[in-house]
Amino acid sequence: MDAISSLWAPLIRWFESSDTPGQLVITLLVLLAATFATRATIRYYRAKGSGSNEERRTGYLTVRNTIVILTLLLMLFIWGGQLRHFALSVAALAAAVAIASKEYVMSALGSLMRATQSSYSVGDVIEINGMKGEVLTIDLFTTALLEQSSSGYVNGRICRFPNMLLLTNPVRVYSAMGTFVLETVRVPLEPGDDIPGAQARLLQAGKNVCAPWLEQADAHFRHIEGAYLIALPASQPLVLIEPVDAKRVDVALRFPCPSNARVATGQDILAHYYRQLAAEAGRA
Repeated sequence: MDAISSLWAPLIRWFESSDTPGQLVITLLVLLAATFATRATIRYYRAKGSGSNEERRTGYLTVRNTIVILTLLLMLFIWGGQLRHFALSVAALAAAVAIASKEYVMSALGSLMRATQSSYSVGDVIEINGMKGEVLTIDLFTTALLEQSSSGYVNGRICRFPNMLLLTNPVRVYSAMGTFVLETVRVPLEPGDDIPGAQARLLQAGKNVCAPWLEQADAHFRHIEGAYLIALPASQPLVLIEPVDAKRVDVALRFPCPSNARVATGQDILAHYYRQLAAEAGRA
């Protein structure tokens, strides 16, 4: 007991004479509050019945990132006095840390550039540095994608890249036009094949599949033109001939479709095309 008493008395004196214990208590309370707020946010958006998954995920990430930033600012405010005392003595260490952590700084700058320019948001389908997929989460340093294959199908993998790539690589946003987008399917042929016949079959397939939403797509594109002062092509399916090399010619169909049905629409068009081709071969 004497040993405990001898230790307890100096501890009480240190607690009463120093600001550090109070700062530690406040820091602990702030961290507990941030943890509670984050968990409450998760429960709220999981239970929320209204809005799409992308809207709920965007709301959750916005609140979570706001909590992180506010917590960091509070930590800086709480411990600002101690940091000022050590500012000069750790200047060299800070410079070394800044050099060693330049990737984190560049990722933060990339995140800032994305936020100020609205390059993409949660739910968009993007491609950057050979990676393509739907944006799942956007953090201060990284972005996570639900990866897609070259055909557009989800392969079940999640790809995460540092936001510093935004500073040096172009970003292709496939869903930037909103509800409706323009997509392309290709049929490879040889130069001696029946190219005019392939054009007619592919165009007919595109018109049959896209007929239910052509008027809606055209109205949507005209709205985008007025909102952004740009010129967009007509929404009607269009067939193009694109020579690839001396032994290959592609017949390409550009068509409008809902942004969440790009792959399914392309597959339907190709299925119609090959059914026509098989029917003509059967009649012959």
